[in-house]
Amino acid sequence: MMHNRLFVGLLFGAALLSASGSSIAGGSDTLYVDGSIQTDHCRNYNPETRKCGNGKQAAYQALAGASAVAAAGNKVLIRGGVYREILKPRHSGTKSKPLIFRGYKGETAIISGEHLKPAIDISYRSHVILENIEVHDVRRWLYGRDADYNQIINCRFIGAHDPNGSSKTGLFFEQADHNRIINNLFDGTTQDNLSLVKSDSNLVQGNRFRNGKHTLWTIKCGNKNIIRGNDLYNELQKIGEIYDYHNVGFDHQFDDDDATKHNLVEDNDFTYTPSSGRHSPYAGIQHAAQQSIIRHNRFRHTIGPAMQLALYGKEARYNTGNRIYNNTFHATSFAAIEIALGGKGYHLDDNQLVNNAFTRSIFVVNDERWDWYNRFLRGAPVQIKTARLDGFFFDNNLIFNEEAGEFYLISHGVRNSNRNPYPQSVSGWMKSNPELFRNFIEADPKYVDEGNNDFTPTGGSPLLDSGRFLTRTRSAGSGTEIPVNDASWFQDGFDIPGEKGDEIQLQDQQQRVRILAVDYKTNQITLDRPLTWNKGQGLTLSYNGKGPDIGAIEKP
Repeated sequence: MMHNRLFVGLLFGAALLSASGSSIAGGSDTLYVDGSIQTDHCRNYNPETRKCGNGKQAAYQALAGASAVAAAGNKVLIRGGVYREILKPRHSGTKSKPLIFRGYKGETAIISGEHLKPAIDISYRSHVILENIEVHDVRRWLYGRDADYNQIINCRFIGAHDPNGSSKTGLFFEQADHNRIINNLFDGTTQDNLSLVKSDSNLVQGNRFRNGKHTLWTIKCGNKNIIRGNDLYNELQKIGEIYDYHNVGFDHQFDDDDATKHNLVEDNDFTYTPSSGRHSPYAGIQHAAQQSIIRHNRFRHTIGPAMQLALYGKEARYNTGNRIYNNTFHATSFAAIEIALGGKGYHLDDNQLVNNAFTRSIFVVNDERWDWYNRFLRGAPVQIKTARLDGFFFDNNLIFNEEAGEFYLISHGVRNSNRNPYPQSVSGWMKSNPELFRNFIEADPKYVDEGNNDFTPTGGSPLLDSGRFLTRTRSAGSGTEIPVNDASWFQDGFDIPGEKGDEIQLQDQQQRVRILAVDYKTNQITLDRPLTWNKGQGLTLSYNGKGPDIGAIEKP
């Protein structure tokens, strides 16, 4: 595993490609792949005519030819056409001279073939950029084992049909760190569209995920990864999952637990999961990890729970220390949040859910095996469904269906029991269990247009300025080192190329500062500029108005 570090700007992909394009002239630094030429390779290729004989460029008929010779600083432009072979670079790039494989502008370079297992293999390579390449109707899409500091940008992966439903069917990264997967389309696998296995500090941003038979993305024993700004829709099963591993890996060689920490899932649209029928429901996120940050996501129209705090088997035994805040959960057909029961050997502790909006979920019975579902929950406005009364804390959330005081908004019970407690109102829960449920707001959120999924609060919304400050300072002071009660609400960029830490703001102050480092053990935050603060002063992400809003959208 490589341990060198690469620093780039937020738009690293586009900026680096532009810079390399200006520094790499034609000739030997720019190579072409063109399946239409009549020879294996030539050095007199003309890109305008797509023929050898009257040009000055090097061209190869096959991907294998260019991949064998391309090295650091080379740019390989792949002309339009269908290539029925694997793309497997023989060499890596470097920090200053990446190796680029790019589909030719205005043309569609396609890798296809049911025999390809995988279509692309960047294992044991670093600083490789794949851009504007289409892969479709293959057995598996891509391997990235021990592959660090690579980028996959503006590619299309459509149809991976492994008949055995292998977890390696989609993009499979194992022990792969500091990679960037940006603005791609992933549509249709027989298992997982994207797997990050024992892989740290990777960014998955701005992608469109569609239809995986198991899940659209999964993190297994990976740390400090970011899943951000993706459009997620699955007609086949669940959307995302984060958990430890048991018998996992390319050769099923990994077993570990309590080892999936500090992953960030933010600003994504979770838009649909289907009915599971007589099986456990398909979740927007099936979660069993530690110290995750789940924030500013929009969950809607999942037929299973939008988010499930799960406990099961050997791979999901530790669900602890998670921070789930400022999300919007709307119109699910099960519950916004489901919390599992667990048992001996399972750990659910210190999970805090703050400043979320839970609205208009109605329980639909798809799994008719359970009397509790059929007789009691059918048609009920279940927003929160929990099998236990410990290990979590809801504070300062909005919860609403049609009117204040409805029963079943919070439902407690076990699906196979006939002795579940009689339902309570939300106010009843806050009185009977204040250590679990506190400061709920029961009011219509007054979204701009919830029918068209615009969850921006209107001017009179109870969401505005009603959020809780996430943590508070432990002592008075000034400078760039600020001690807080709980630093686990924040992130510092996670050592991902081009990433910055959170922008934060103190209560009753206008100045916004950037986090440079978070020490989760000492609860100390390092800032890019000095501040002055009082003991017990609130601290949260940057906000507008008198305080943070509730829900996924902070109104300008």
